[in-house]
Amino acid sequence: MAQSTIRPESESKSPTSEASARGAAIYSQSWLLVIYDWWVLGIVSTYAWACSVPDYTLPWFRSNVRKGQHLDIGVGTGYYLAKSDLSGVQVTLADLNQDALDATKNRLVAEGKVKAEETTCILHDITRPLPASCPKFNSMSLYYLLHCMPGPVPAKTAIFSHLKHNLTADGVITGASILGKDVHHNLFGRVIMYFGNRGGMFDNRADNSAEFDEALREHFHEVETQVRGAIFLWKASKPKV
Repeated sequence: MAQSTIRPESESKSPTSEASARGAAIYSQSWLLVIYDWWVLGIVSTYAWACSVPDYTLPWFRSNVRKGQHLDIGVGTGYYLAKSDLSGVQVTLADLNQDALDATKNRLVAEGKVKAEETTCILHDITRPLPASCPKFNSMSLYYLLHCMPGPVPAKTAIFSHLKHNLTADGVITGASILGKDVHHNLFGRVIMYFGNRGGMFDNRADNSAEFDEALREHFHEVETQVRGAIFLWKASKPKV
């Protein structure tokens, strides 16, 4: 697999891809990438979502990164990868936003986590199948991504119907997402939810753990989930292909 930025072939824009692009556009703002770790993963995760990153989502991430090929989808700032042991791991980054891809790759290289020539970036809408040049991955991660995707839970989880084909037979796919339904949101959380959904960064008012769990079990033989505060944590393995 070429170690470069892979750009998908030209394709017509669908309503889904345009809505996805709106959610990703905020990551083009360099100031947000600078404060993202402190604000989103520090203040908001702890006090709005009642799910401390160091206590819950980071250990969950670390425990599910496998040696071999790892695909991180919706890269943010690369925080989780930067805080993990990547020895023996070849990283592929996939995102709709080139700025986020560049910032994450540069961070990982600068911190000595990866080598630039061994790290692949894919500029890609994950609602569509991955480029044919992609390998089978030993692990995949989608952290704080699903709540940004447009549509109800069945529309979001349709991505598993093609992602599972890019996972090795013994691979694992894992993630964390903010729920909007059947969880308690404190005042801070309700404010973030309101402005996040109004501004197009989120589309998660109806997101709930039961539908996510059901969708995962439709595509994978082994599924483990838990809810911490307003965060849905999940991992799945043994794809049904």
